[in-house]
Amino acid sequence: MKNVTTNRAMQALSPYWRRTEPFLRHRYLTLASRLTLGGVFIFAGVAKMQIEPSYIDSLIWEINKYNMLPHQLATAYGYVLPPLEIALGIFLVVGLFLRAGATVSGLVVLSFAIAKIQALARGLDISICPCFGDAVPLLSGYSLAIDFALLAMAVQIFYHRGDFLALGPWFSQKAAELDQQEKE
Repeated sequence: MKNVTTNRAMQALSPYWRRTEPFLRHRYLTLASRLTLGGVFIFAGVAKMQIEPSYIDSLIWEINKYNMLPHQLATAYGYVLPPLEIALGIFLVVGLFLRAGATVSGLVVLSFAIAKIQALARGLDISICPCFGDAVPLLSGYSLAIDFALLAMAVQIFYHRGDFLALGPWFSQKAAELDQQEKE
């Protein structure tokens, strides 16, 4: 019985999927998603590092306002987050480690969304999100909408596996050519 309902659901969605699949797998959409997500991550990481006098202490204080993580874990998250965002952004923009970069960036964005949702549900007074440091103060509701858009981009990059204007496949091709030359 379960297979019958699953098959009916798939048959009902099939015409819509056939129309949207080429769009979702289009190489220009993937390139735009990579550049946008990577650019946002680079900007956010750099903006968090610009907080004076010590960006780490300020960022850890912001993380602790959400009351989700123990202090030691929040401290580790504060130290790791800005360099991780910059590295992920660079990997996505240049097209290296795309699946891993999309996965990790999706998990980071998901952690942001979960933190904001639980803060809103618990009624915590966090009206301004520290997503971009002091560079762009965003209301939590707006930043949550941005998080969902970024998460959709990460999912699209993960499933497309596109190599359009990406360095990863180019490096793989060059390595294969060198291996072939060594065998000859």
